[in-house]
Parts: sequence; structure tokens; C-alpha cells
Amino acid sequence: MPTQDTEFTGYNALATWISDRVDQWRTHRDQNYQEKWEEYYRLWRGVYDPSDKTRDSESSKLISPALQQAIEATVAELEEATFGSEQWFDIRDDVMDQTPGDVGYLRKILKEDLEKEGVKEAIAEIFLNGAIYGTGIGKILVEEKTETYPMEVPIEGTLTTQRVIQQVPYICVKVEPVSPMEFLIDPVATCINEALGVATEMMKPMYTVIRGVKDGIYDDVPIGSYSDIDDDYDFESSVSEEDDQVKITEYWGLIPKKFMNKKESFGEFDYEEDELVEAVVTIANDSTVLRVVENPFLMKDRPFIYYQHDRVPGKFWGRGVAEKGYNMQKALDAELRSRIDALALTTHPMMGIDATRIPRGAKLEVRPGKTILTNGDPATVLRPMNFGQLQAHTFQESAELERMLSMATGAFDTATSSASIPRNNTASGMSMIQAASIKRQKRTLMNFQNNFLIPMLSKVIHRKIQFDPQRYPLMDYKFIPYSTMGIMAKELEMTQMIQLLSVIPPDSPAHKALVAGVLETSSVQNRDELLQMLMQQDPQAAQIKQITMQLQMQKAQADIAEVQAKAQKLMAEAAEKMPSDVKAQEKLLEMQKKMLDLQKSAVEIENIKSETIRNIPEMELVRSKAVLNLANASKSGV
Repeated sequence: MPTQDTEFTGYNALATWISDRVDQWRTHRDQNYQEKWEEYYRLWRGVYDPSDKTRDSESSKLISPALQQAIEATVAELEEATFGSEQWFDIRDDVMDQTPGDVGYLRKILKEDLEKEGVKEAIAEIFLNGAIYGTGIGKILVEEKTETYPMEVPIEGTLTTQRVIQQVPYICVKVEPVSPMEFLIDPVATCINEALGVATEMMKPMYTVIRGVKDGIYDDVPIGSYSDIDDDYDFESSVSEEDDQVKITEYWGLIPKKFMNKKESFGEFDYEEDELVEAVVTIANDSTVLRVVENPFLMKDRPFIYYQHDRVPGKFWGRGVAEKGYNMQKALDAELRSRIDALALTTHPMMGIDATRIPRGAKLEVRPGKTILTNGDPATVLRPMNFGQLQAHTFQESAELERMLSMATGAFDTATSSASIPRNNTASGMSMIQAASIKRQKRTLMNFQNNFLIPMLSKVIHRKIQFDPQRYPLMDYKFIPYSTMGIMAKELEMTQMIQLLSVIPPDSPAHKALVAGVLETSSVQNRDELLQMLMQQDPQAAQIKQITMQLQMQKAQADIAEVQAKAQKLMAEAAEKMPSDVKAQEKLLEMQKKMLDLQKSAVEIENIKSETIRNIPEMELVRSKAVLNLANASKSGV
């Protein structure tokens, strides 16, 4: 299946082959998503645009913060659920491993390295992108950095030391958030691994490219300038000079192997005949190839991970909080803006004036202290005007729209308002509402863990093993993400435990356990101190408890002694009645002996009878032989 007909020399064929596909991917993304994403971004930032008008006569530019609150509340829940505990992931070794404790060291250094490179902040931004655009995307970067720290070294020939700056190089593996506005993927693919390739497009300063050329990362080729800049989605971008920036397209995916030779010329490409290899290609200004290398990673995997905030079947791009609450947000904005416009008509003074009775050149303004000249009675020339009354029910409608937005986004999941169902104001009603919201957040959290967190940890470990083998030895690793409950779930659990405390006695062991659970769930500053104090025993209470246990043991010993005394008394009474009882027992033993003898005799008789019956055939055979012998003897005359 040929895709190009012109012959190219060097990397021109590769640049054209990639640019043609990237242009198609960009067109598909922009036509289907870009306009929506731009509006979602404005609604989250609270930035007004004339295209957001709901009617032509609309004058107000008010934007309701309901969607902002839903996005930020959802992101806060996900962050708390992921990073709420000290240990936010775990590494478990293979079941067949004979030394499963060797991953403990790896778990600690991996957590230290990830937090050192700001992975938590990067994931928080990815959560925000997922809530706004529907898809959170990250890129695994491998860099060589230098760590600088002071140290004391001895001065030769003296007993003193001096402070010097020590620089130690190390391999940095970190996560970089990628905006969906900068990410391109094959439209027919539903995940990164099955796509022909993926690409990122971004504007970078010229000096970064020059530095890459000096470091040997890029080829030293003419770059030129890029003037076709499209930053409409980012209204805050500021570009001083076009020559100071370069458009960098980084492609990760399959490319024709023959295009990697820049000294030969090639014609058309055919999927059936030409070989594809996994590679990374960096293109400047859509035309100049800066770098072409095969995938340098150990597992030959692409360094991108992603998750859908809410899964859309058969699509790569997911559905975010902004898309869920978009319709209610637009209706709420229209309601509030119409109220503001009506408020301007009902509160600001307006006058109806007879223009024929106003002096020529008079400036018709209404303000405090203003003197208006009229030709005649002002009562007949001037007339205050009022266009209707502001309706009070618009505030109720706005509150209902906010409730429906919260219901759509899951920030406050309830099918009806608290005013219409009084049980929603009760503790059990609120618990049911919160439980439904927690289930929706857990669904997103599990999607994030399975599609983003575990693949991210796997890719990071593989790169650490490849580029830093001394710090990260090769072992079999299994990854288990840890996630605590969100803030809302913690509040719900704390409420339930406090309710249980009211029905459990204070001296019960369960009471102390519940108090410890409440402290662990809370976010008080001295939580650890309170838990430690709770677990410590009071010396006086411990002494009282010991004395109580001794008294209980003494009482138990007294009870045992009393039972033994009663038993001895009964035994003595039984000994007094022993003679008569012995005679009776002797008679009973004699009778039992006679019965046993009779039974034994009966058994012997039965055995003899059985033996006799069993020997009857043999006896008959012997008798028959004897008769036959006598008959033969008589015939022979003996």
C-alpha cells in the first residue's frame, strides 16, 4: 500500500513520512476536541470570551464557579486518595522468590528518588489535566544530573578541615505532565501501545536546541525559523521574537527502517514490503530532522503513560469533570447573567423625557445633585421608568442547577435536593449521599491505578535498572499501589466511628480501638502524640489491674480448695458403705463370670457344629470311595 510517490534524499523522506501522519492526527484532534477543550479551560479559569454568549442581548460576563469547585474538589479527592498516606505504593517480589525481603531496600530508595524529582507534583498536574480535558498524560524522562552538597575535607599536613562543594552525577528518572493540546496519537488507536506512533508538539527556546547540538544529542543541521505559531488555546503565551523559538515535534513509534539512512534516496513506502522499527525522531519546524535513533530503552517501550478520568469505550480521549458538568454550567451561567442584566434594568435609574421641552444642548444625565432644565413643569416633562421587577425564584433555579451540576460531576451525588427530601439533612441521609460519591471517586481512582500508576512504576524501574544498575539491581518486581481513602471517605468513616463510641462502654477494649481509629483518621497536628499516649498504660491503672488479677486468682484458688474438700467428704461417706457394696459387687462378678462361661460354651458348641457341617461333604466322599472299593473287591472275588 504505497503512501508517497516522490523520491527523497537523506532524512527528508522520513520527515515527510512523519509530518504527513502527524498532520492527519492533529486535524482529527482539533476538529473533534480542540474547541471543547478551549472552552473547558476558560470555564475552569473563569475567563470570559464573547463566543460564550448564550444570547445576543447578553451583557453580563459573569461565570459561575460551580464547575471550578467540582473540578478542584475531584482533584483534591484523587490527590488525597493517592498520596494521603506516607507509603503511596508498594513493591512485592515474586511468590517463588526464596528471599522476598530484598525488595524492602528497593521500595525505600525508589520512593525517595521519585519524591526527590517531584513526581507527586507532576501527578497532581496530570490529575488536573484529566479532570479538565478527560485524559491525563505523562512522560517518563531520563536525564543525567549533578547533585551538589557541602562537605568537610581535611587539609593535608594540618589537623584542620575545610568546607568544599562536592558534585556527584546521578541518573534522574522523573515524570513530566503532557497537556492534551500538545499530544498527538493515531486516531484509530485506543491506547498508546497499539498506535502506529505518538508525538508531542511544543514550542521551545532556540538555546535548548543549540545546547542539544553541543551535547551531541541533535545533529548540527540548519533549523531556520518557525513563524506559523498557533497558540490560541493558551491566551497567556507571550512570544517576543520568532527566531528565539523552535517548534519541536518528538515522535515515538514505528518508522520505516530504510528511512534511517540519510545518505541514500528512497521512493515510495509499502507496508507489506518495508520493515518497521521502533524509534524516536525529533523534528524541528516540521521539516528538519534533528535526531533519529532506535528506541534506546531496555524494554523497547514508549515513555508515555495515560489514564482516562472517565472511560469512553473505543476511544483514546476520555471524559472529564468539565465535560460532565458542561451543560449545567452553561445553563447556570445563562441564569445568572440574565438575572444580572435584569438587575441592571430594575435598579439603575432611567427617565422618560419629552425631548421637545428640553433646552437645546442640554446633557441628559441622571445623578445625585444633577439639575435638569425643562421648558415647563418637570412633573410633565420627566418621568422615572422601571422595566419590570426582579423575580425571586431565579435564585432557587440557580441553586437547583448547581445541584444538578454536582450530581453530574459526582462532587455531591444526590438525585434530589435537601429541601425536597428532608432525610438528606439527617446523618444517615448524608452518609448515603457521601457513600455514592465515594463509589464514583473510587471508580476513577482504580482506573488511574491500573492504567497510570502501575505502568509508570514499571517504566521507572526498568529505566533505573538499565541506566543505574548499581543502585537498582535486577530482580523480579511486582507493584502494588497503595491508596488511602479520600477526605470525604475519612469524614464519613469518622462519623460512623463516633456514633459507635456512644453505644460502647468506655471500659470495653473495643472503645479504645475506636478512639485510636478516630485519631488515625483525623488530621490533627499532634495525632501521633495522642496515639502514643493512648497506647501507653497509666502506672497506677496498671497496678490496680495487677492487684485485681491477684484477688481473682486467690478467689479461684479458694473455690478449688472448697471443691476438693467436698470431694473428700463424699469419698469418706462412700468408704463407710464399702462392705455391703463389696459383697454385692462380688455376687455380680460371679454371675457375670458364669454368664461369660456359658457364652463361651455356646460359642464352642456352635464352632463344633459349624466344623461338622463343613466336614460332611468330605465324609460323604470318603464313604462313597469306601463303598466303591468294596464293590470292586466283590467283583474280583476277593
